[in-house]
Amino acid sequence: MGVSAFLMRVASLIAVAQGVQLDTTFVMSQTTVGLSAAGKAACLRGKIKVNASATNTKLLVKSPVGQPDLTQTTVDMATVGIDYAAMVNGGPSQVSGTYQLYVELCVPADPVAALKVQTLQFLNHGGTLDHTYWDFAPGYSYVDAAAAAGYATFNYDRLGYGLSDHPDPNQVVQAALQREIAHQIIQVLRKATIGGIGIKNVVGVGHSAGSALTLAIVGKYPADFDALIFTGISTSIEGVARAQISFNLIPAALDPSGRFAGLDKGYLTQGAVPQDFQFPFYRYPDFDPTIFKKQFDTRQTTVLGELLTFNSVIAPQPTYTGPVDVVLGQQDYIFCQANCSYPTDQAQTFVNALFPASKSKGTFLQPKSGHLIAQHYNANAGFSHSLQFLKSNSL
Repeated sequence: MGVSAFLMRVASLIAVAQGVQLDTTFVMSQTTVGLSAAGKAACLRGKIKVNASATNTKLLVKSPVGQPDLTQTTVDMATVGIDYAAMVNGGPSQVSGTYQLYVELCVPADPVAALKVQTLQFLNHGGTLDHTYWDFAPGYSYVDAAAAAGYATFNYDRLGYGLSDHPDPNQVVQAALQREIAHQIIQVLRKATIGGIGIKNVVGVGHSAGSALTLAIVGKYPADFDALIFTGISTSIEGVARAQISFNLIPAALDPSGRFAGLDKGYLTQGAVPQDFQFPFYRYPDFDPTIFKKQFDTRQTTVLGELLTFNSVIAPQPTYTGPVDVVLGQQDYIFCQANCSYPTDQAQTFVNALFPASKSKGTFLQPKSGHLIAQHYNANAGFSHSLQFLKSNSL
């Protein structure tokens, strides 16, 4: 690309990003403008502050003092005959505060295409991941794929993840508060404009724990989303405990990389050897080793506060009638024990069981893919399926 063409591209990028307007509820700070991984989207990046309150659960747990303490907690959570979440449930607990979150609002980089956007997708990452899951590298970016198809995306680090605030990991960073934070953001996004043209539809898109949160949001606030896309989740949970053991969780502050130095030891991450990451997330040999290494080297945190409270905020939604799509990696171990066709199609089982009234149901088992469907060679097969599903529903 020549210098003149490059400068024109930059000018167009800035014009597109600056054409995105939110109401005064959120003031974005530390803002930057940039391109998505493959340059298909223009992204406005920065931080926002959200005031939120929720009825959390008083968890009768403390942050581990060290690795032996955390290892025993992992054993306790997987012990047969024990409902650990119920055992440590100390009843309701009100929490509130002002929290700073890292966010990315992306629209098609082509200004003409950006002015035609009617639908925004609200993206929610999984545990031990962050916003980069959705825009990881050229060819592995849902943000790019969505922009190329004419969609805007809102991508963020949940509370306690990535570049967002890290408050008390046990009593504050829980599913109920995450739901209220997301709901407040969605209400603002519904009023957003691009070049003076308003957003008409918002689609909830989640992966793994982000799918669980999306389910929690629609359960309490069904009008938040005009359609839903769930990835990396099913009704089959037998593999979850085994996968959690395979994570070999360690206090993130003790990670040899030093990336999490200073964090409360209640913030956890996967063990510092690649196999702790491969077993639950990847299907060999169907991934690029450089992508695997990048994901491993940039792995994020998770917390007991979320792990122990998601079950309290998710349930079937028998009255939701909007379109619902479910995508699973065919060899997802966490939610299918590496065979999402056994004993029946687990994506189909999920959508039928949780959304019986949906008037449009889509499912896809992404071949040759483990849990992290966006980081396998076949990532674009899943992206294309979901985007075509939205198009077929006039979204």
